[in-house]
Amino acid sequence: MELKKTRNTEKQNLVKDILSKAEHTLSAEDIMEAMPIKVNKTTIYRILDRFTEKGEVHFITGKNGKAYYALCNSCGTSHKIHNHIHFECQVCNEITCQPNTLHIPNLDGFTIQETQFLVIGICNKCKK
Repeated sequence: MELKKTRNTEKQNLVKDILSKAEHTLSAEDIMEAMPIKVNKTTIYRILDRFTEKGEVHFITGKNGKAYYALCNSCGTSHKIHNHIHFECQVCNEITCQPNTLHIPNLDGFTIQETQFLVIGICNKCKK
């Protein structure tokens, strides 16, 4: 008897909902804490990996080495490279996607598989 692979559709929908309501990027731990049901951290990472592969979510690595995730609002579905800037505040530690895009050069002899642009400073909210 062959076992059918099941998808965690309810959990996936909850993760998407949490990300859609977020004002900044979220770590897997942030998402876990926001879940209304108990979900294993490994499950959260698998869902985020699946969304990233589909181009529905992108991530940036913060200066602490952790991955922070955001929904792709205007991205295509078959991409790996995000050419927008992320800003990490040194006071509140929030990482936000910025509307500024950067030109990614063609590097002769190299194949670019991923880009990450992180600018670190103090956000307007914390400057006040």
